[in-house]
Amino acid sequence: MYLSILKLWNFRKYCAMADGKPGLEIHFQKGVNVLIGENDSGKTAIVDAIRYVLRTQSGEFIQFDDKDFYQDPAGNRKDEFKIECVFDGINEQDAGLFWEWLSWSEDKTKYLLKVWLYVKRKDNVIMPTFSAGIEGQTDRMDSEARELLKVVYFKPLRDALTDMTHGYKSRLAQILSAHELFKTEKDVQGNITKHKLETDYEKLKKEIENYFKIGGSGESITSEINSFLKDHFLLKGDPRKAEVKLTGGELTEILRLLDLIMEGNKSGLGTLNLLCIAAEMLLFNNQKKGLKLALVEELEAHLHPQYQLRLIEYISSQKKNEQFILSTHSITLASKIKLANMIVLKGNDAFPMSSEYTKMKPADYKFLERFLDATKANLFFARGLIMVEGDAENLLIPAIAQLIGKNLYQYGVSVVNVGSTAYKRYVNIFKRKDGKSFGMPIAVISDLDVRAFEYYDDNSKDRKTPKYWLRDDLRPELEKISTEVDYDAMSTVFESKSAFEEEVRKHKNANFKPIGETIDRMKDILTEDKRVALNEDILARIREEKRTRLENAINADKIKIFLPQAWTLEYEIAGSGLYKLLATAIKAAQQEKDHPELEITDKILNQLWNDVTNEFPDEGIPTKEVAYKIFEPLNDGTVSKAITAQYLAGILAGELAPVSDGTVNRDKVKSIVENDDKLKYLVEAIKYVTE
Repeated sequence: MYLSILKLWNFRKYCAMADGKPGLEIHFQKGVNVLIGENDSGKTAIVDAIRYVLRTQSGEFIQFDDKDFYQDPAGNRKDEFKIECVFDGINEQDAGLFWEWLSWSEDKTKYLLKVWLYVKRKDNVIMPTFSAGIEGQTDRMDSEARELLKVVYFKPLRDALTDMTHGYKSRLAQILSAHELFKTEKDVQGNITKHKLETDYEKLKKEIENYFKIGGSGESITSEINSFLKDHFLLKGDPRKAEVKLTGGELTEILRLLDLIMEGNKSGLGTLNLLCIAAEMLLFNNQKKGLKLALVEELEAHLHPQYQLRLIEYISSQKKNEQFILSTHSITLASKIKLANMIVLKGNDAFPMSSEYTKMKPADYKFLERFLDATKANLFFARGLIMVEGDAENLLIPAIAQLIGKNLYQYGVSVVNVGSTAYKRYVNIFKRKDGKSFGMPIAVISDLDVRAFEYYDDNSKDRKTPKYWLRDDLRPELEKISTEVDYDAMSTVFESKSAFEEEVRKHKNANFKPIGETIDRMKDILTEDKRVALNEDILARIREEKRTRLENAINADKIKIFLPQAWTLEYEIAGSGLYKLLATAIKAAQQEKDHPELEITDKILNQLWNDVTNEFPDEGIPTKEVAYKIFEPLNDGTVSKAITAQYLAGILAGELAPVSDGTVNRDKVKSIVENDDKLKYLVEAIKYVTE
């Protein structure tokens, strides 16, 4: 059996709905479930709710307080809250254990177990009530059955030294007390029998007492203490004497004397936390029947990332009849956990990421699990998101945002570089089958990738020769043959059928079969009447078709794609009022490439700026020919786009010349960015996620 559904009414941040529905309904699955979200997203509330209802194997004391009751914006607290747990996957053994309280699923095909915790407060007294069965016909559950619902709770590992060393608050003692080796046993007459540790401890006590008694090696110590007391403090005739002895002797007292260590010297905090986890797993693995559920809160606390990964790998490998509910705000863990095991917490809602709930395809899951690294996993913790498809955008967008007074970090916005057109897979994370909204603005900044006319305005490219163009009148014919090709990622123009075949092979997916036969059928569509010579009207039509297609595919709920007017980010900047700054950055990147030993100082940047202004003396917006001339080294790959973007980002941020020293006025640069039509889509994307 496993915990399938948790419902909360007026518990902490989750206010009951006006129609009586719970403030939160969260669905869990067998095996591993990972609660992911920023601070105060509700992770602890969910873990505590489960813990409050089911209680823990190690018997932590649970005390309700006023803060467990929902508080409205005016400061008024509710006087009661309710928590419901629903258990599924009940087998014959489970049914025998909980028979009196079972109910049927709606389709009458399986057993369910439902339990509730009702908590009321009146006159500063908090009164909890636990019940189980069928709602409206609930009954109390006996203590033996409740024992079988107890969970193993991995506390946030913030005080491992106290937990794993001796003392009254020893967590190790609690864990050992709950283990079957230390359960109370009775003899045939029904009398409680002493544990072996208790009898051995009694022997040790005797030996220590004898050591300090008359005739023992430590007799002189007790004699000296008693002489001092008799001579200076005790009244005449007082018969009392001091003794040195071990106190206590009950099993719980003995267990509190124990330490768990890994090495002779004092262990570091990381090692102590590993010992904590190992001890908790001891308790978890000892459970033989009933619910086998472990709650792991803040798995990453004080653990080195490599330990985190080893631990999540172990937990993920456990049997399906075990259930783990973990919470984390670690991007390292988020990047390594399978997407289908995640539950993302946003606002007052929970979003399971398994295929039952998202619009992700099986191929999306495989792709994202392969490429979702710690940087990209940031998207699960952001309050706003900008997806970009390259290093240049990743560097430039934060700099532009800062320039226009929209520092992304202050708004909790993350920029995620997904690489090429992979954003199509990433946005599906946020598209839900049930239509629920994440409530988070997501901007996708992409290239239109339709080359400018000037690119073809070169005899070597022969723009007058008719070519095949991937327009919307051709695409439906191709899609009738196969939809297993990323047509959006393909080139928009083909010199020949062989060039078309090369693009198809490059952008087909694994289900594109049979390859040769399918490609031949597609090539048959490319008849001579579909070859057209280039003109501006064709480019404009292709751009508009692609823009509409991408917007229809991506835009949904609060997800919105932002596209340039013509081609790429760098081309748009080359055609904007920032073209001279871009040209300066390109020259700096070229210098770095040609002279790697040379440090590009502000003095050199200013000299490059002067060279650019001499080469392009005109003010205002450049011509298309000038824009392409500036952009051409980036397009041809003779200069690194990423290094160019690095220099341009530093210039726009006012960290590098010619802006840092005032040669170019920063306010003027800001005005260009805010008002230039070529850069409008970037500004709109930034404002979309920050307003």
